[in-house]
Amino acid sequence: MSDLRRPGVAALALLIGLCAAPACRASARAEFPADSSAPRLALLVAFPAPSLSEPEEDAQEARLEIGPDGRDLRLTGDLTEGVADRAATLLAAHPLIERLHLTSDGGLVQEALALGALVAAHGLATYVPETCASACTLVFVRGRGRFIAAGGRLGFHGPYEVGFFEALRQVDAAPERTAYLNAGLAPDFVAQALAVRAQAMWTPDATRLRAAGVVTEVVAPDRFAGRDR
Repeated sequence: MSDLRRPGVAALALLIGLCAAPACRASARAEFPADSSAPRLALLVAFPAPSLSEPEEDAQEARLEIGPDGRDLRLTGDLTEGVADRAATLLAAHPLIERLHLTSDGGLVQEALALGALVAAHGLATYVPETCASACTLVFVRGRGRFIAAGGRLGFHGPYEVGFFEALRQVDAAPERTAYLNAGLAPDFVAQALAVRAQAMWTPDATRLRAAGVVTEVVAPDRFAGRDR
């Protein structure tokens, strides 16, 4: 999944006429190259709207789990509708949580912004053991401390809507731009990230991520051993 907006009003009206299920929507997922030690672009593969055709077998709804010591919340999967509410419930029930582990190819921008607000409100650190792409990065940058494992990847591109016949339409990036800048990311980095086409993905290397203020620290993969499994 990716940095995806819900369909526009006109498109949504047509979709309501075509299918009654509220989950009728479209999405895309990011595929990274095996070696991303330098910034790369990777194609996105668009999937059809679930209610209009075959289900998205590759889509993975976010799974939320509490770590064994009660201090880590692990999120794995796509940022689908309701994930922020689910996280809020867990954070209220487990006040000792201090880190959010993120492994996600992205999802709905609205959910990412809401989840990011929760991260900031609870003063959580964020940690990426492997991959956090697209809308997931909107959550990551709200961390009090932002950690990424050596070899981990952050992926960026401009936001989009899925239109008729699965066409991807680039949309205004003002919400994403504001979120990144408010999180302290360098303006030139933000401009470059949001200029990437919806069908592509930019994965900056660790040096660029640290220089731009995206990542606080690159850590050894065993820094949080046992907490992201």
